[in-house]
Amino acid sequence: MAYKIVIADVTELSEEIIDVSFDASIPKDSFARSSDIEATLTIKGKVSFDADKLFMRDAAKSMATWALVKPESADAYKKVTVEYQHATAPRKYEFSHAFVVSYEETFTKTDGEFTLVLKQKKDRIDGVVIE
Repeated sequence: MAYKIVIADVTELSEEIIDVSFDASIPKDSFARSSDIEATLTIKGKVSFDADKLFMRDAAKSMATWALVKPESADAYKKVTVEYQHATAPRKYEFSHAFVVSYEETFTKTDGEFTLVLKQKKDRIDGVVIE
């Protein structure tokens, strides 16, 4: 399985991705189909300090920096494209106005992992494309 992730003006990732998940949901307390729809992408990957993979260190730094952007900044929202390249079942998710819900890094003595949670801006939910 191979991933290609593009976060506009932040980074491109194609290696060291562990897992990607997509979730579309409405509030749990709803008793009917709600127009209050949320779309979430969760991306998990490795942060390697191997000399051949320092791009992941830099990519992680770029994502961490994006996570700290203030909400009133135009840079808080980015176009994000995630492609899962599989021979028989490829999938593509595109968020036109993604923002960071959370970003986490954890490290061991040799390397680390990151988890990036993104949501589509609620008034732009029609900007989510799934292919």
